[in-house]
Amino acid sequence: MRNSIGMVLGIAGLCVLAAGSFAAEPVSLASAPAAKAEDNPPMVPPAKPGVFAMTKKGANGFHLVVAAHQFTSRSDIEKYLAYRAAELALEQQGNWFSFVEARSKDSAVPVPKRDPTGLRYSFRMEYWRPVWRYKLAGDPAWKSWSPFAGTAFFADGKDPKSITDYEVSADIMVRKGQMDDTNPLGFEAGAVSDLLINQVSPPV
Repeated sequence: MRNSIGMVLGIAGLCVLAAGSFAAEPVSLASAPAAKAEDNPPMVPPAKPGVFAMTKKGANGFHLVVAAHQFTSRSDIEKYLAYRAAELALEQQGNWFSFVEARSKDSAVPVPKRDPTGLRYSFRMEYWRPVWRYKLAGDPAWKSWSPFAGTAFFADGKDPKSITDYEVSADIMVRKGQMDDTNPLGFEAGAVSDLLINQVSPPV
């Protein structure tokens, strides 16, 4: 009986000593290495100065321009501009934006109409149609091209790789609240960003 009592007391004493040793060694949260910014770089690198410009127009309007020198493809460059439009809308606390078409009176391409029975996704990229200005090698004059003119991009037969400078521009209106998904010119900012974030990089 005495031996049993002694064993119980001995085990209790060991527990007290163990608890004291844990208390004597506090865990320091500061000892964990802090995460560095370079350990988590942005998925789309920042553009070099002068590549992307934004001008505010009115309460919710913005004029966006991408300007660079090395032409890759029309699709790549226009997607980058659309990605920057989506990111800007999110930065402005908007959840969607509408594209404002830069049409002239003699535009040959029909204005898109609302379609309540059409596709309900919120990034109809075929309706993202910015306008272009560019210079060709050996020609200092700026040339313009509109997607609403009814002519193909570089319809004159010259190689787009001969572009030495270009500017691609678009106007958007940042929106809040329920998105108008019957409007083909309406784009959900988060959906566009998610769609394009792995497809784009800044032009140079």
